[in-house]
Amino acid sequence: MPAQKKITGKVIDENGETIIGANIVVKGTTNGTVTDMNGVFHLEVNDYPVNITVSYIGYETQTIKITSAKETVITMKSDNQVMEEVIVTGYGTFKKSAYAGSASAVKADKIKDIPAVSFQSMLQGNAAGVQFSSSSGQPGASSSINIRGMGSFNASNTPLYVIDGVPVISGSIDATGSDSGLDIMSTINPSDIENISIIKDAAAASLYGSRAANGVILITTKRGKEGKAQVSLKADWGFSDFAMQYRPIMNGEQRREYIYNGLKEGQLRGGKTEEEAIAYADDQIDKYAPVPWCGYVDWDDILFQHGSHQNYEASVSGGTNKFSYYSSLSYLKQDGITLNSGLERVSGRLNVDFQATNRLKVGANILFANVNQNVYGEGTSYTSPFYSSRNAVVPSDPVYNEDGSWNRDFIRNSDRNPLLSATYDRDREYVTRTFNTIYGEYEFLKDLKLKSTLSYDYTNTKGVSWSDPRTSNGDDINGGMSKKYHERHKMVWANQLSYRFNIKENHHFDVLAGYEIDEQYSDYLSGYATNFASFDKTAISNGMKVESVSGYDQKTRLISYLSRANYDFKNKYYLGASFRTDGSSRLASGNRWGKFWSVSGAWRIVEEEFIKPVNHWLTDLKLRASYGVNGTLPSDYYGYMGLSGLTDGYLSQPGISLSQIANEDLQWETNHNLNIGLDFGLWNRVNATIEYYTRTTKNLLMDCPISYTTGFGSYLMNIGKVKNQGVEVEITSKNFDNGEFSWTTSFNISHNRNKILVLDGEQTEIISGSQIHKVGESYRTFYLIEFAGINPETGVPQFYTNDMDENGNYIKEITEDAAEAHAIALDKHAEPAVVGGLTNTLHYKWFDLSFMFSYQFGAYGY
Repeated sequence: MPAQKKITGKVIDENGETIIGANIVVKGTTNGTVTDMNGVFHLEVNDYPVNITVSYIGYETQTIKITSAKETVITMKSDNQVMEEVIVTGYGTFKKSAYAGSASAVKADKIKDIPAVSFQSMLQGNAAGVQFSSSSGQPGASSSINIRGMGSFNASNTPLYVIDGVPVISGSIDATGSDSGLDIMSTINPSDIENISIIKDAAAASLYGSRAANGVILITTKRGKEGKAQVSLKADWGFSDFAMQYRPIMNGEQRREYIYNGLKEGQLRGGKTEEEAIAYADDQIDKYAPVPWCGYVDWDDILFQHGSHQNYEASVSGGTNKFSYYSSLSYLKQDGITLNSGLERVSGRLNVDFQATNRLKVGANILFANVNQNVYGEGTSYTSPFYSSRNAVVPSDPVYNEDGSWNRDFIRNSDRNPLLSATYDRDREYVTRTFNTIYGEYEFLKDLKLKSTLSYDYTNTKGVSWSDPRTSNGDDINGGMSKKYHERHKMVWANQLSYRFNIKENHHFDVLAGYEIDEQYSDYLSGYATNFASFDKTAISNGMKVESVSGYDQKTRLISYLSRANYDFKNKYYLGASFRTDGSSRLASGNRWGKFWSVSGAWRIVEEEFIKPVNHWLTDLKLRASYGVNGTLPSDYYGYMGLSGLTDGYLSQPGISLSQIANEDLQWETNHNLNIGLDFGLWNRVNATIEYYTRTTKNLLMDCPISYTTGFGSYLMNIGKVKNQGVEVEITSKNFDNGEFSWTTSFNISHNRNKILVLDGEQTEIISGSQIHKVGESYRTFYLIEFAGINPETGVPQFYTNDMDENGNYIKEITEDAAEAHAIALDKHAEPAVVGGLTNTLHYKWFDLSFMFSYQFGAYGY
């Protein structure tokens, strides 16, 4: 046989970073290898020249002609149409092919053109197992994201948010106490985001310990790249409206006719003659459905409007081999579909990185945002357009009187004119936020690095609520002004020592150890004054009667030690482990420290020799599994303490009374997570993932009922166990690509089942309003009287009495009196059985078209 010849090369990406595990195959053969930890490959061939095929998930496959033994540097180009292959965990960045945990990644390219105030709504339908809901349709309203169901009764079910490696405050930051709230994520410009990773299992989440029970959402913002300055300008405008007609109702003529017939039929059933019934209806109809002087009013036209938005952005980025930068400035204004709903945001960002020496790298991230939000009343408030337009006002109610004055005489709404309130009353939020991070990274030896990061996140929220004396809200008190201020401070100092090294050629190690301090402080102050001399002098100091002044401040601290080790053999077999211990001031000294850990493993079956004969169509195949424990902190900063407060409740004399019972036995909630996943790819066109998971929460925190002889109705304690288990499927397909036109489809679907396993060991159910927490059932099972349909003869609703017989079975007798029906645990719950999304993206030269459907079904509402 002739002597074999050797070819050598190195594979890098567009940023010059090495690509580990890229496939190198001699074209038309099964002779191949993969790149090592340095991106280098060696391959023996029969002769020169030879064509080799280079491929890696997320990059365009290339065919390269090699003519000599000289090392060839191959630069891979990103393929934006393939599922994102990089998973950012906050404690390391991994290629998806080498990642053993469960994560979904959403690239900026996928969401960049979606018009939204916050990036959270962009996640809807884009990741399996992620359920999105908003507290309101108002711009900037707080949202809820659940990852693989809910796992806590009392503590938060919100995932941990991490921005550029730093855990941040999340949720509503409103000060007025509005129903919608203002989400702090609305301070972030979505266009500044490069990548979003959603961590769903314990493999990476356990490194965040006590805050990661509900998953982790990691946001990586854009950074500068080496090259000339890139200037980007963006402007967009748009409109919004109801997706479907909102609860259609009768117009004025239809309503008058309907009521007239009802008045007449009521008299006929009472034994009156036709003439007497008509006379009665003629006499009474103007009491219930008069024709107003201006004609019937369509209150939807009065209280609703077409929503609109306008957005302007500018960014500059660039750099050299020593210094890089990214800066942006944006302005957003969005008006909602109701009066007095809207949001205005001005934000700016500066990210810089500087290679000070060959070993020292430093950088900084700076965010500044100013957000103003107008809100309206919701729920059953008459100022809520959704409530009042269907339950408070009718077409017979005019907005104004004939003389032009405001109408204050309504058929069903007393003197409450919703447009009058919308004109003069106001509820507004004013938010200022600055989030600054600096870091330094020193490389002692090759790939032995120490990184220290210090961040400070400051948010100041001011809420203003004005009840004008000209409206029903303010006329009895001659005007009222409420002002609330809430300052939030969060400081994080994180230190990480990491080392990547190889033993011989095939054994690759990546280890990390860290120490962190996370401290939060908040200060709240509110005041309320009434009796204003003039409706145009609304400063709170002009109120001649101070109704209340209140406030509080609170502080919490978390100290953590963490470690992580990853190992792989030949980029084929992967093992990982992590351990973290957290100490929190929210628990008593005896239970202050919690221990959280995970183990994981993966097998890239596609790299096995027995797969080589079919790897022309089976382009990826990986089996992975993980198990670990993470936790949940109590929501209350001082939940374990016995608290007291000052009061004047006894004969109007000052004194001190207990406000909370101590419980120094409170412990961490712990989540035990198992995840098994299979990833596969076909023909370099289809990539799919199938996962099964279980998530069992123990030591649940819950306010449990206790005897009122204690002076309290409930007591915070650790009880019970709840389990979530489910299946997720994600598929991405490149349907067509000829260079000019491409079409990509992404589909995901997930099913989750939530079940209470144990309560306190004695009780099997706890009733909480319209829901019941019952062993063996979903946490959000409804507890209501049972509907039995409509009486076909009279149209009256019917209900089952659900009395219980001697055997404990429900008696299904029917009654038309709701008071005679007993509430029971229905076989209906609020969690959806299936959640998912479907996205199609089409590119033709310079034109892009993308449309996405998100869906969830199997849940009930009440």
